[in-house]
Amino acid sequence: MPKRADVAAVAVLALVLAGCAEAPSPVPTPQPTVTPTPIFAVAAGDCLGAFDFGNPDAARQIAPAPCDVPHAWQVASTVPLTDLEYPGAEAVKTEATSQCAKAFKKFIGAAVAYSRYTSAYLAPDGNAWGNRADREIVCLAGDPDGGLQASIKGDSSIFPHVGQCTGPQDVAPTDVRIVACAKKHNYEVYAEQKITSKAAPTDEEINQLVDDVCVAGFESFVGLTSAKSTYEYTWFVAGSDLWTKVADHRIVCSVGLAKGGVTGTLKGKNA
Repeated sequence: MPKRADVAAVAVLALVLAGCAEAPSPVPTPQPTVTPTPIFAVAAGDCLGAFDFGNPDAARQIAPAPCDVPHAWQVASTVPLTDLEYPGAEAVKTEATSQCAKAFKKFIGAAVAYSRYTSAYLAPDGNAWGNRADREIVCLAGDPDGGLQASIKGDSSIFPHVGQCTGPQDVAPTDVRIVACAKKHNYEVYAEQKITSKAAPTDEEINQLVDDVCVAGFESFVGLTSAKSTYEYTWFVAGSDLWTKVADHRIVCSVGLAKGGVTGTLKGKNA
């Protein structure tokens, strides 16, 4: 049976690199000292691969990657820390939580509670504080599971897009994971339509949209009507209670199986 997935707010997932690796020792040279290479050598807009936030050495694995290849994170902002002495982990965490929430909303265009992306940050510990270049908070936006293949700056959509495949959808839309279609997944998005009305659609209007967009598009995409197909269709649309809080005013239709196990596209499947 088709189902409706209303938007639900979720708490921000704040990932913090728990303890940066100690700044490297000066290299023996004729000069008195050599400034250590910054751990956080990134800038706003840089895309980054996945890394383990629980690994103290993970900070040294950070390197910008092209945004058009699979990646996990994008730098939303870097925030300098101006204290002369290390203020302590809790003070840094408080500052990072506040600053990165603002940076995320500005970068994505929606608060993290109403975005399909995760907010995270990297911050120095007492050891890394010894390197002045590392005295900053790196605010991140992205997906810890990876799979991003373009810049997400300004992407305030909360639902997936046509051509994307997802994992299970019996979760809050913000928790729906994008999965490479070549891998086993549950659903594939095949149709979408922007809803231009200022007010949230009524139940009657939603039913009409489902018929016009999802049902009609199903046969065109799969090759059979939904009644004859092995696969089911689902749809996403923002509920009236959250219509003014989210920027994604689309109806989004996907096809697949709740139990999963789908591989590749279902376009022209005729099954």
